[in-house]
Amino acid sequence: MELTPAQRALSLAAVITASFGVGCSFGVGFPLTALTLEAWQEPKWVIGLAGATPAIAVLMALPFLPKLAGRIGAVAAIAWGCAVAGAGFLALYLVGDAFTWIAVRFAMSIGLALPWLVGETWINTVSTEGIRGRVIALYAIAFFAGFATGPLILDMLGSTGLAIFLAGAAGSVLAGVPIILARRLAPDLTHDDPKNLRAAIRLAPVGMMCGFIGGFAEISYLSLLPNVAIASSHSEAYALWLLSLMTIGGGVLQFPIGWLADKVDKVLVSSGLSVLFVLMSLALPWTLSSSTLAPVMVFMLGGVILGFYTLGLAIIGEEASAKDLAAVNAGYLVMYNSGAVVGPVASGVAMTASPVQGFIFVIVGLMTFSAIILIVLARRERRQRAGSHSGT
Repeated sequence: MELTPAQRALSLAAVITASFGVGCSFGVGFPLTALTLEAWQEPKWVIGLAGATPAIAVLMALPFLPKLAGRIGAVAAIAWGCAVAGAGFLALYLVGDAFTWIAVRFAMSIGLALPWLVGETWINTVSTEGIRGRVIALYAIAFFAGFATGPLILDMLGSTGLAIFLAGAAGSVLAGVPIILARRLAPDLTHDDPKNLRAAIRLAPVGMMCGFIGGFAEISYLSLLPNVAIASSHSEAYALWLLSLMTIGGGVLQFPIGWLADKVDKVLVSSGLSVLFVLMSLALPWTLSSSTLAPVMVFMLGGVILGFYTLGLAIIGEEASAKDLAAVNAGYLVMYNSGAVVGPVASGVAMTASPVQGFIFVIVGLMTFSAIILIVLARRERRQRAGSHSGT
């Protein structure tokens, strides 16, 4: 169905609004997990594993989710995914040990993978060229505004007691409401080519690498920043405030990054963000000792970190055809969640030896290595395009 401009705007508004609720679920789940396991005195590697569990779950489910979404439709996929995630929060309230907690987080994360995958496919299908970067930036802003709200809710309700689990469940379930209301404006996913994930990843290698970078950078910081701040002699409340400030910075700065992505070469923007990430991460231990510099640093760092997600999603939207979008978005999430597994697990292990310096060492090393690969892929892609143009 061809949408009118007004219908297109309403369709985009629905999926952008839904992304706020999904973000809120993640925003409650990550710090709630980190602080609960910290209170249970679990070792840092277990906390790191718990932080990586949602990514592991998504990686295992993604080979099947595009076909499932195509079979049941975009609206049903999002609604059922939100319901599973909501039930997971209620189940967590009954859990009393770390590995059962991790198992429940695994199950509910498979549920959240559906609105995540379908939401990205929806936004790339309905948005148009020329404004794609800014539309995706609005989508990311809504998601990370929800993520920023999560730690604030956690600080207000506390990490124990039924209230915080009810809040997480409510955020998950309510995310499906705008999608149900806009069900007539949903894109048709049944025509998507059931391409295997390896072939889908090859269609947009530069965008996929941005996804990997975004995965390890975001999830390492979003799942372990509270622990780094506490290890730097800050209180739990201050650590949660820094986490919220980081996600707020990510949300606020996404639109300028999206605007820049529409005007300037996206690989150049990604390379610039990589340099900023390394420099700011190296300075983080020093700035955490300053009550003035720490909030500024985490705010700016949030924008840099979350920018990779926006840029990668915009790149694959440009490079993939409409019939391949669901498969390519699934490939993008494979790369993102691969990074989201590597980052927290490696950081958690390094933090066992040194809670602050170990974290910085791992994420700076990962970024340096990944940025080199990103530049190599971009140059190879340019050479291939130049060769195809000269041959025509």
